[in-house]
Amino acid sequence: MEEFVEVIGVEHLKTVLSSLSPEDIVKPAYENWMPGIKTGHTIVNLETGNVYGISVDLNELHFVTEMYIEIFTIKSSEYPIDEQELFSPHEYEEFLEFSSDDPCEYIPDIISDFCEMKGIDEHERKIGLLAYNFEKNEQANYNMWESKILNKYYDAIIEDHNPFKFSHSSI
Repeated sequence: MEEFVEVIGVEHLKTVLSSLSPEDIVKPAYENWMPGIKTGHTIVNLETGNVYGISVDLNELHFVTEMYIEIFTIKSSEYPIDEQELFSPHEYEEFLEFSSDDPCEYIPDIISDFCEMKGIDEHERKIGLLAYNFEKNEQANYNMWESKILNKYYDAIIEDHNPFKFSHSSI
């Protein structure tokens, strides 16, 4: 017995995508990402049109009962922002001095400790940088980015979809 699922239309998906800011896209994935442990995804639920984040453990298959497409991912093995990018040149110099004061070679929370000491909102700064990089690299050509998402949409709803056979009415 086949199960039928009602999904949002392509125009609804385009409206959802165009209403999202770069921050709306990267934040759910970042908040569900754990370095070395979980991959964070921002998804669009194709049944409701809602956008939210999910996390997938390393080597875990994500079985879900809902239809969705990913619009942004941070892999568990990725570190999307390094210290030099996180801080201004002056802050980075101070950070290097701060980190060299500690005799231990590696302290996982040294960035957080430095941010706390300097009154820097580390979380918001990282989200802002991720959003900026996403806008600059992924959404620089919005039509190409949207087409990539639409291809995922068609692949999810039509098993034998060929992305090179779009009709003008489907785009």
